[in-house]
Amino acid sequence: MINYPNKKGPYVNNKINDMANKGMALEEMINRTNEYYLVHNIALVNKRPTSVKILKTVDNYRITDAVFLAPSTLDYVGVFQGYYLDFEAKETISKKGFPMANIADHQINAMQDIIKNNGITFAIIYLKSFNEIYLVDGKDMIEYAKNHKTYITHDEIKEIGTLITESYLIPVDYIKVVKEKYFKQK
Repeated sequence: MINYPNKKGPYVNNKINDMANKGMALEEMINRTNEYYLVHNIALVNKRPTSVKILKTVDNYRITDAVFLAPSTLDYVGVFQGYYLDFEAKETISKKGFPMANIADHQINAMQDIIKNNGITFAIIYLKSFNEIYLVDGKDMIEYAKNHKTYITHDEIKEIGTLITESYLIPVDYIKVVKEKYFKQK
C-alpha cells in the first residue's frame, strides 16, 4: 500500500476508468462460458488478445506506455464441430437498442471476410436496460452497416436476433443458439 502525503490516495479519472471497463460484464460471462465449453469438450473458443507494442516499462515488468499496433478484429475466435467461429461481444445501456457506432468498419469487414470463407460469424449483444442477450448473425450486422443504420432497435433485435438463455453453469449459452441457427440443416 502506498501512503500518499495528502491522504487522498491516487488520482483516478473515473470517466476513463468507466470506459476502460465498458463491456467487461459480458466478456466475463462469455469467458466463463468458454471455460465450461472447453472442460466439457463442447467447443474451443478464446478471447483474442489485442496486439500492442510496449514502449516503456518500469522494473522490467510494469508497462507504463504502449500503443495499439493495428485495429483489432473480432473479440473471440474458435472452433465448434469443425467449423470456424469468430464473433464480437457488445453491450449497451441504451433503451433504444444497439448503436451501430459501437461496431467499427474493420469489424464489419472482418465479418464479411469470415462469411466469404464459410466461417460462422455473429455478434453477441447484451442489452443491459432489458437484461437480454441476443445472438445477431454477421450477415444482419453487415446489412445494417451497409444501410447506414444508426441503431438496431430493440424490436429489430428481437426480430432478427436469437435470445440467449443463461443458467448457473453456463452464463451465456451461445453454442446452443449456434447449433439451432447454423446447424439445423446439417
